[in-house]
Amino acid sequence: MKYILIFTLPVLLLMSSCNDGRHVVIILPEKPGARATLAAKELRKYIYLRTGTLPEIGKKEDHASTLVILKVDPAFADEEFSLKTATGNTGKNLIITGGSDKALLYGAYEYAEMTGIRFNLDGDVIPDEKIQFCLPDISVRRKPAFITRGILPFHDFPEGPDWWDECEYRSIICQLSKMKMNFIGFHTYPWRGEFNGEGHKPEPLVWIGKEDQFNADGSVKKAYPVLHFVTSDSTWGYRTAKTSEFLCGASQIFEDDYFGTGYMKNISFWPHTDAENLRIFNESGKLFSSAFSLAHEVGVKVCVGTETPLVIPDPLLKNYRGGELSDNEVKDLYKGIFTRITKTYPLDYYWLWTPEYWTWGTVPDKAVAGTIKDLQLAYSALNELGKPFLLATCGWVLGPPKDRTQFDKALPSDVPFSCINRGVGYTPVEKGFEGIHSRPKWSIPWMEDDPGLLVTQLWVGRIRKDALDSKKYGCDGLIGIHWRTRTIGPNLEALARAPWEIDKYSDRAGSRDLQVTDFYSNWVKSEFGVADTALVNIFSFIDSRGSEMKEGYKGDSYLNAADWIRGPGSLMTNRSLGELKERIGRYGFLDRMNEYMQRIKGAGNLKRFGYWFSVLSFNKAALEAAFTQARLDTVMKKIKAISGIGERREAIESEALPLRIELAQRWERMDSLLLSFVSTTGEMGTIANLEMHNIRKDGYLKGYDEYLSATLGKKLPDAVNPSREYRGRTRIIVTSGVPVINKGDELRFRVRILSESKNLTGKIYYRNLGGKEYLAAELARISRNVFEVRLPPSVVSDDIEYYIEVNDSSVTESYPATAGMINNTVVVL
Repeated sequence: MKYILIFTLPVLLLMSSCNDGRHVVIILPEKPGARATLAAKELRKYIYLRTGTLPEIGKKEDHASTLVILKVDPAFADEEFSLKTATGNTGKNLIITGGSDKALLYGAYEYAEMTGIRFNLDGDVIPDEKIQFCLPDISVRRKPAFITRGILPFHDFPEGPDWWDECEYRSIICQLSKMKMNFIGFHTYPWRGEFNGEGHKPEPLVWIGKEDQFNADGSVKKAYPVLHFVTSDSTWGYRTAKTSEFLCGASQIFEDDYFGTGYMKNISFWPHTDAENLRIFNESGKLFSSAFSLAHEVGVKVCVGTETPLVIPDPLLKNYRGGELSDNEVKDLYKGIFTRITKTYPLDYYWLWTPEYWTWGTVPDKAVAGTIKDLQLAYSALNELGKPFLLATCGWVLGPPKDRTQFDKALPSDVPFSCINRGVGYTPVEKGFEGIHSRPKWSIPWMEDDPGLLVTQLWVGRIRKDALDSKKYGCDGLIGIHWRTRTIGPNLEALARAPWEIDKYSDRAGSRDLQVTDFYSNWVKSEFGVADTALVNIFSFIDSRGSEMKEGYKGDSYLNAADWIRGPGSLMTNRSLGELKERIGRYGFLDRMNEYMQRIKGAGNLKRFGYWFSVLSFNKAALEAAFTQARLDTVMKKIKAISGIGERREAIESEALPLRIELAQRWERMDSLLLSFVSTTGEMGTIANLEMHNIRKDGYLKGYDEYLSATLGKKLPDAVNPSREYRGRTRIIVTSGVPVINKGDELRFRVRILSESKNLTGKIYYRNLGGKEYLAAELARISRNVFEVRLPPSVVSDDIEYYIEVNDSSVTESYPATAGMINNTVVVL
């Protein structure tokens, strides 16, 4: 492979001969497919955003124009592409060749990256300064080292896909394609007989039932209680809370007291009504149909599944005599599952997950035998239906503890095997992959761990190491498990880049992580517009810092500021005061980062730098809150051991109350920092974590208040309560940029605003891509400070660009930060 560093190319572009005012024409293949047409539209868009030049799209060469020619060559592999400049009758032209329409799409995105653009899962990074359109001498041919490349966003917490609506799904799927990834998979938690306030409840992505229990369109006639996270419910250590009670004005950006994604809105408390459970399955099915159909349009394969042996919901199990099912009855249920899927949404793989307990304890031979039989029944059922999609395996482990390769002997070779790393990513890639041959093998490294879910985790070095090990063990798939998107952006980018550059990696003996300086050199330049070794060194130093753990054990990382305490992402109060103080000291680099604030130029660069400075400052603030909470815990333990009421009251007044007031101040700062950067539904989930898990479940902040008040015999002072009001600059939050819509659809998305002002008005300004005049439409308020954009198909019949302005009585704020110069865009498919 040949590589061109993406940040040297803008310089090459400026040094090269330019088109001297000639038109730029993108030439489609003779019979273009939908992806080839999308490739041309994306090229046009990114050339325009980067240079101000708006190319035309055509099928015939214009000798007065600079040409970008798209060609499909069957001599190339399916996802292989090349970019090459050549001088012809029309002057210097760019030829993008691919083995398929999908490869042409990758070639288009490769060219965009060559101009300095960078793609993240949460959106694009477009450099602030425009450049002149020029074509340097380019000769690049690329082919991925992994056939399957993608993500496993995990359902269970509000930080993950539980809170994605259709806009989020569509945006993330499009970004996957831009990052040259081609897979998205989802795990579905099955039925649980009893729920004790911890762990999961069953989820709606996979419906379980018989073929006579759904309609011809896939809508179900029989259902059982299911849940994707909503603030009215309790799972995984989160306790019910009304968003109107959230601190520091966070309630402004939640339109409902009981907030969840669209199909979970206005749902009664668990286990819901029968009609509501039907609605959850059927409305979510429509969303998945739209999202997964788009995935296929842009070349992304889709995988869903649940656990094995098949867990049958109690309402369904009661229909079977004695609750025991024969093999044929189990197979009939699999046929019901698979047939309903084919009528509801498009799918490429259905994977069966071995249970999580296989990670931690012994697994009886009987359980292994039952699992193998279940896998074989599912395979047989799928075959009898004509294999509308393929079967795969997954789980927290590759196979049974006695023999990780045991499934290899029991299942046909067209079944891909996969598993996530053990020890929430601190344990390296499963070595058992090495003993499996002649079948697809997908390695699934962790992009972040759920114990530390409250704060950012930068793991580029670890991800590179896992990619290298995966290749060494013969894996042909690399998939990352995660919940959030933007706050782990570098990790996701490292995952996407690894299959295309892995031959440049070199292992480091005894290290859990590979070197990352080259990554952060490019990343810092892209994100912040500066080439500064000192800033690169800060990010390189704080990345990963992991150590290899033995199988199944959880480790620790340099930035870690949270842990699993009755649920994910708890303030780290389970550490000694000395350790917490030392961890706070690790954030001394923030002072050096702050010095860069005045050096960053450009509205987009400054906005992105402010985001990362606030994210890392929030990490430190979480440790400071944990430190104060731990000190309060120590004092309260001592006070409760005091026998005399007078002495106890005196200790409360002199020791406990000052700490309780300090904790409120620490909490308010932590919340305020979070609200200064929240920009995705995952970060809205972090707000929910603090409120529903840390405060209401773990008892932090307010847990001693009733005891203190009762002992003192009076109400606690107001100073123990963090503010309920937002105090900060007006912020516009659009959690999904809606990069594409289908022709004939309206453009619809939500805008969330944080503001001290009670008098907010807003408009969207839009025009055809590269047009001269903007049209405007009012933002429609839904509830609180949540507004909606709705543009009819008649005004989005072709690609558009837009920005948003909000007035708060004193100032006007714009979104994106580069509004008017570099706008958000929507491509119409």
